[in-house]
Amino acid sequence: MTGTATRAMRPGLVLAALLLAACGGRGADGPQSYDTASRLRVAAAAEASGQTGIALSMYAAAAAADPGRADVQAGFAGALARSGNAQQAEQVLNRALAQSPGDPALLVQLGRLRLRAGAAPQALALFEQVLAAEPRSVAALDGKGVALDLLGRQPEAERSFRTALAISPESIVPANNLAMSLLLAGRSAEALAILEPLARRPGAPPRVTANLEIARAAADDRPPGGTAPAVSAGAADLDAVLGSLAAEVAAGRS
Repeated sequence: MTGTATRAMRPGLVLAALLLAACGGRGADGPQSYDTASRLRVAAAAEASGQTGIALSMYAAAAAADPGRADVQAGFAGALARSGNAQQAEQVLNRALAQSPGDPALLVQLGRLRLRAGAAPQALALFEQVLAAEPRSVAALDGKGVALDLLGRQPEAERSFRTALAISPESIVPANNLAMSLLLAGRSAEALAILEPLARRPGAPPRVTANLEIARAAADDRPPGGTAPAVSAGAADLDAVLGSLAAEVAAGRS
């Protein structure tokens, strides 16, 4: 078997191994927390490899096994939202919030749902509620920045993204969103200075590269030999930036 074929099989092999571990399940000596942790590991691996059905099944099983754990319910809701099931995600969050009112993880996910629906004022209120209790919540600071950008309050958005990065300098999502916020403000050179090294980092999601192309189009700063971008710097680009910001925070990859 070639090295290429072996590398191609690795995600599937890892997922299969995790599934076997999870199915090893809870014996007489196996605590419930082990079962839930195994399911969450399988869910994360399945989602990363594009196996959405398996991921949702495992997230759902973990949520059913631990209905009182707000973090597990928030994770399930986030996965539902990422798969396009916003209504079901909201139902999960509402049930969980009835048991754990004001839980930060649940409120962050609810804020992301509001961003996905275009309800920036409601999203901002939810993120600020989280920050009142947890001022160093990177997820809430990032979400707040996106909501502020959607409301046209770019200087405040920039401060929120920079605060998130001061707390967690290696976080890709706030860095990406800061770059797009700067692009909204017409500061394409500053946006490029963030996105170019970010796109070269291991584990950078494809959307970072896509956003780099938007920034290059806005700055007309293509690499040597690059083809002309399909978009021009203008209202369409800004609409794309706003849509990208909302979608990325709704995806919850902070």
